[in-house]
Amino acid sequence: MNQTSMLRFLSGGKSKYIRPDEVIFLESKINYTILYLTQGRTLLSARNLQVYENKLMSLPYFFRIHRGVIINMHYVEKIKLEKVSGSVYLNSGEELLISRRRIKDFQARFMQA
Repeated sequence: MNQTSMLRFLSGGKSKYIRPDEVIFLESKINYTILYLTQGRTLLSARNLQVYENKLMSLPYFFRIHRGVIINMHYVEKIKLEKVSGSVYLNSGEELLISRRRIKDFQARFMQA
């Protein structure tokens, strides 16, 4: 696969190239981002989540469910939505909360997928 269809992430001072479909979700940790990848792999990047949001939001299957998490909707196993709260259950076993202000947008995007 050529590098133009890959995402470039900085981790440990080195560039790593990853296919977007390998990313399950990204989590903000202050000025760092943890990338949770397929096969139980993780990467720690010294870039903040906003940098990755700018790269990934052009792809329709990535969605920022709250200020600290971006998910790949291909890995959503189920969702639980209530009026003022919601959760996403990923097939990797994580349960992630959806912010109140993003529930409607998430639901609309999820129904399109």
